[in-house]
Amino acid sequence: MFGKFEEQYYENGNLKFEGIVKNGKANGYGKSYYETGELKYEGEWANGEYHGKGAEYSLDGSLIYEGEWINGIKSNKIKSSKKLEKTINNKKLDEYMSELNSLIGLHEVKKEINSIINFIKVQKLRKERGFYIPSISLHLVFTGKPGTGKTTVARLASKIYHELGFLTKGHLIETDRAGLVAGYVGQTAIKTEEVVKSALGGVLFIDEAYSLSSNDDGYGQEAIDTLMKLMEDYREDLVVIVAGYPDLMDKFLSSNPGLMSRFNKYIVFSDYNENELFEILNHMCKNNSYILDDESEKFVRELISKLSANKSENFGNARMIRNLFEKSISYQANRIIHLQEINDDDLKIIKKNDFMRVVQNNDFKN
Repeated sequence: MFGKFEEQYYENGNLKFEGIVKNGKANGYGKSYYETGELKYEGEWANGEYHGKGAEYSLDGSLIYEGEWINGIKSNKIKSSKKLEKTINNKKLDEYMSELNSLIGLHEVKKEINSIINFIKVQKLRKERGFYIPSISLHLVFTGKPGTGKTTVARLASKIYHELGFLTKGHLIETDRAGLVAGYVGQTAIKTEEVVKSALGGVLFIDEAYSLSSNDDGYGQEAIDTLMKLMEDYREDLVVIVAGYPDLMDKFLSSNPGLMSRFNKYIVFSDYNENELFEILNHMCKNNSYILDDESEKFVRELISKLSANKSENFGNARMIRNLFEKSISYQANRIIHLQEINDDDLKIIKKNDFMRVVQNNDFKN
């Protein structure tokens, strides 16, 4: 049976301990604090003792010891982490950074991700110079509506973290409640562990994570408890990103203090504005060798303006634009296939009528 995250306090109200507790004792990852509030120890525990990798600090915050512990006693078998030791492939890193920074819109998102990347770079430099590296957690909360680029950014972040040496593989595993929860008691923990282990070395992206706590069947909570433990067990080589609608994610995280302590970095993905949505459509056209003529451009701009002005909570953003694009080129193909002679312009141009048919037939979802 897995332990559960708990917080313990001194009589003066200051935090004494936070971490995984099993059978009334610290077991797993945890932090202890001095009565005055300063961090005392951060690392692994077993039966209430420092056991495994951990760091002890003095009241003034200076490091006393970092390394292996055995039943509360410092061990001579100190294992140095390989994190941030990878030689940077600047060409690949520049490629991924360029791709991130060239994404349409998402100005605040790119600012936040670049800030995290700068932090990793500085920690890498500190390690090269022989300075102590604090425990780094890059677990994130992405909040926003569908189609705002959350998965795209998560995939790029994973690749960038890998090139900087923070992750060993740099891949992305996408999942949701269905991918973590099983139909029988006890099987959810096994299923969740399998998914987490498949993400080791990269990023585990859990979409609509709030659905794990949206009902009282107990299976979702089992997945949450398992996830929290495994996040600590594999914190050296795993980043977990949970994503969903802002209000639902706030409710989800506030429902469990263990979640709040692990996911303390929020990145907000705002809706795209009208110009950005048109730019996304234009980008899709260019990447697929299509163009708009003046009439179709005018029609699409007016359509996007109308949709943006009347958007619902489920507004699809870039996902809606992709659907519009795919349906329009389907109507374009059906239109030109009956021409006696098909020239290059016929193959490239999406006409106003192609977009009109998409709207008239209600063939794309907002």
